[in-house]
Amino acid sequence: MHVRDLLLERLEVATVKIDQTVREVLDQINASGYRCIPVVDSEDFYKGMIYKVHLIEYLYEDNGDENSKIDHLLKHQHTFITERSSFLSALIKIKSLPFLSVVENEKLVGILTHNSVESVLEDAFGLKTGGINLTLSSTEAKGMIEKLTKTLRGENIEGMFTLDNGSVLARRVVITLESGKTDAEIDKLTEKLEKGGFRILQVDKIDKVD
Repeated sequence: MHVRDLLLERLEVATVKIDQTVREVLDQINASGYRCIPVVDSEDFYKGMIYKVHLIEYLYEDNGDENSKIDHLLKHQHTFITERSSFLSALIKIKSLPFLSVVENEKLVGILTHNSVESVLEDAFGLKTGGINLTLSSTEAKGMIEKLTKTLRGENIEGMFTLDNGSVLARRVVITLESGKTDAEIDKLTEKLEKGGFRILQVDKIDKVD
């Protein structure tokens, strides 16, 4: 999965220009309702991000000039991803940011939001389609996934991801199976997994989220 599948396109992104004044930018951010927005020049070349809090601190705590330019208040000038960046690299970078700017040929083409990242996790948990969510563990980390898929042969696996990667003692796996199973069928399936050497930690019926 690449970022281009998840980004918010440039035309939908609120931005400010690098040559605007502190007052103009603060007024624009207030009107947008966001706490941080990307900064570009007249040709859409990416210049960084500007935070509402830094504008306020400059004006009211540092007695700054409201007619000065914003270049000295820019952040994350070199923190961005491209449309071809992997989801994993985006996940690592976005943790401490309100969003990630997506840049191609030095120009802003969109942003990746936390909501977009969360939608991928929702999909893995089956929240978009609904289903049976099982969290299980095994003491045999090596070959665990192969063994699990063989045990679940014939089941429609909607999603799967692992936790505790790197552990040599135990690993948890979260799998989502298609909905429609009765309680008796779920009990039969968990019994089958337990006989296969897996410990069932949690079973949840996930309703579809619109």
